[in-house]
Amino acid sequence: MTFANTEISKEINQYGSNWGKLHYGYFSDIQAAAPFIEKIKAAIAVSEPQVLADLAGGTGFILSELIKHNIPSSIRLINLDLSDIQLQETENSRITAIRRSLSDFKRGDIDDESKRFCFIMRSALHYFGKDGFVPVLQHLREQMKEGEFFVHQNACFENKKDADYINKIYEIMGTGKWYPTVNKLSSLLQSAGWAIKSTDAAPNLILTCEDLAKRYNLSEKTVLRIKEISKRFGKTGEDGFCGYLQFKIFTCAAV
Repeated sequence: MTFANTEISKEINQYGSNWGKLHYGYFSDIQAAAPFIEKIKAAIAVSEPQVLADLAGGTGFILSELIKHNIPSSIRLINLDLSDIQLQETENSRITAIRRSLSDFKRGDIDDESKRFCFIMRSALHYFGKDGFVPVLQHLREQMKEGEFFVHQNACFENKKDADYINKIYEIMGTGKWYPTVNKLSSLLQSAGWAIKSTDAAPNLILTCEDLAKRYNLSEKTVLRIKEISKRFGKTGEDGFCGYLQFKIFTCAAV
C-alpha cells in the first residue's frame, strides 16, 4: 500500500454520503466549486478534449456539475478514484467510474491513448506527503501528451508561516499530508513539465476542531495539543483553534 493509499484508508469512514457534509459541506457546495468549474470550462473551450478525467474524483460531484453547465456531450467523462465507496455515489449515467490509484494509473486505463485528454483534480496532492509531490506530478505528466491541459485545485499558502502552521497541525494529528506554499507548488509543477497558464483563487476551507476530530478520529489529548499549537502561532478562535486551507486553481499545459 502506498503512502497516499494509507492516508486514504484512515478516513474511509467519512466516504460516501458523509463526504459532502464535512467542513461545512465544502466538497458538495456549488458556490465553493464555481471558480473551479469556470476554469475547467475555459480549458475545455481551448483544448477541445475528447476525454475529461477527474483524478481522485470521489463522488463525481465536479463532473456532475460540469454536465449541468452543458459541456459538450461528445466529451467522455471519467471519474477515477481508489475508493469503491466514493465511486458508488457517482449517479449520472454519462460518467464512467474507474477504480485506480492516482499514483499508478495509466493513460490507457482511461481510454484510447490516441484521443485528446484533459485532466482535472481537486484537493488530492496533499495525500502524497512532502516526499510524494514530485513523483506523483511526474507520473501525471507522463500520462499526458504535449499541449493537453491539467486543471487542478490545491491547498497551498501565500506565506511560509501559514503553511508551517497547518503542516504542524496535520503532523500532530498523525497524518503525513503536506501543504506547500504557492511559490513552491508552482516550482514543482514547472519542474515536472507543466507550463502554468493561470493561477486563480478559490474559496478557503474553514477547519474546526470538531470536523478534524471526526474526520481523523482524534483523541481529546490530540485536540488539546492542536489548541496549544494554535495559541503558539497566534491562531486562536472561539474553540481555541483557528485554521483554514487556502486554495488555488492552477491551469496547466503539458510541455
